[in-house]
Amino acid sequence: MSTYRFDWKNVVYGSIEIEANCGKDAEEILMNLSLKDLLEKSQSNSDKNERAIRFADAGQHFQSLDKDDWDKLKENL
Repeated sequence: MSTYRFDWKNVVYGSIEIEANCGKDAEEILMNLSLKDLLEKSQSNSDKNERAIRFADAGQHFQSLDKDDWDKLKENL
C-alpha cells in the first residue's frame, strides 16, 4: 500500500444566523469569524462536483503532479 498526498480545493457554502444591532454590524461579525468558527456555527454543504485536486504527491519519484499529470498517471501509480 502506498501513501498519496493531495492538495485540494472545494467550494463550501452555508447559512448562519447572527444577532446584531444592524446589518452592517452583522456583516462585520460574519466577515471576522475564523473559518473554523464559521463552519462550526453554520449549516454548511458542499457541491461535490466542485471538488478538485490541485496537486498530488505519489511517492518520492512523483511529487507535485498537477491535476492534468495526475489524471494521466493515476492508474499507474
